[in-house]
Amino acid sequence: MTQESLAPVAAITNLILGIITIAMSNRGEQRSSHKRFTALLIGWSFMFLSLYYVAETLLDQYFISPFPTGFDLGLVSYEGVVARDSLVLIQYGANSALNIIMLVMALHIPKDFGKGTYWNAIVIAIIAVYCIVVPPLIFLGGMRLAASQLIIWVVVGIIWTHHYLRGIILEHKTGDEGYRSESKVSAILLLIWLGWQMVWWLSAFTFLNNEWFVSVLSQLETAPSFLWLIAVNLGWTIGAITVCSLFAGEVFRTTQRGLTGVSALVFIVFFLGFANWIQDSLLLDAYYSCLEGNCNQESEIFALMNYLTSGVLIYLLQPLLFVYLLVQFQIIDTSSEENRNLMRVMILLILLIISSSIIELIQSLIPIPQMISGSLLAIGVVFFIGWEEKITENFIGKSNKSDVDTIGGDGFQPNLLRNTSILMSLIVIYMVVIAIIFANAGA
Repeated sequence: MTQESLAPVAAITNLILGIITIAMSNRGEQRSSHKRFTALLIGWSFMFLSLYYVAETLLDQYFISPFPTGFDLGLVSYEGVVARDSLVLIQYGANSALNIIMLVMALHIPKDFGKGTYWNAIVIAIIAVYCIVVPPLIFLGGMRLAASQLIIWVVVGIIWTHHYLRGIILEHKTGDEGYRSESKVSAILLLIWLGWQMVWWLSAFTFLNNEWFVSVLSQLETAPSFLWLIAVNLGWTIGAITVCSLFAGEVFRTTQRGLTGVSALVFIVFFLGFANWIQDSLLLDAYYSCLEGNCNQESEIFALMNYLTSGVLIYLLQPLLFVYLLVQFQIIDTSSEENRNLMRVMILLILLIISSSIIELIQSLIPIPQMISGSLLAIGVVFFIGWEEKITENFIGKSNKSDVDTIGGDGFQPNLLRNTSILMSLIVIYMVVIAIIFANAGA
């Protein structure tokens, strides 16, 4: 049974959410400039995700089905087809931008690591220099250099896991809800950026990932370097360690204070690790066939499990959790009527996308006629439009003071915030242009 890719839906969703988030960040003059900068980071994360998924959609449609984690590990390379290579390089560029934005978020949320105007200017400069320098280095030095960026995952995982565990421990000792807000925002950010890697935690700890990885290595034309292998294993390890830390923390807190939505989400991601471990075990024969030089085609089991676990986390939960972060911690101003109207559009979009995607996921498991699925979607549209005001009010009204005060830091100069958006726009153009240039040059 085939599954339709969620990448086209994710591309459109992230594009619209990015435009709305950036627009709302520019309208919130009375908000702290630190939160406005955080909103800009999230908005441009949406935009780079959209760029990445547009390229992925076109690659999947006209050239290849993108290899899972292939761009993170640097396993997708030149083939001499200009259009195809341009899309590949655009994905590498967007991936680099997302990595450095993730690191900057870790340095700013929930609390600033540095202080002062110079610190803020340096952070923005680091984003620009990284996005300008790193993609060409990868294009020229070999795609496997992209795997070195997995070190950023390790740094980010350590920072947010530290904040999370600190919040859990101090909340237990003091009873201060502010510490729960700190652990909650850290858990959400870890799920946003590393959640898709977390679902393979049991395969990582039982070394079943290595069985799959050896089958991949057997198909490479040249042997990988020792440093590359270390970087890859670091990426897997940080996903496994972070989800186990979140699981232990939420189990402890649930026994003390009861189940919350964040706890439930952590438990779901944790137990998905068992499902993926089972499918890895079922696919051992396919992995071994690669070692014997007779590599079988990707099985339907792997395609379906990857679709239902990593695919859902990347394409659906990532934008949903970003929107939850924006609203719950009041990173954007929801008090003005203009922003509330934009928020209604954002929430309706999320609800409709999730509804259509859930129907698609059900169709991948059960052959439901198109007429029935279309009717179900129409019912969902009517329901959401009829209740959109009440849904929006409930969504916006859930913030508490400790959540609102959690994210804070030094202020940004207004011109620095304006220049950040201009800079990010130029980076997008730069990445597309250099991708086309390098693809034509056949570097």
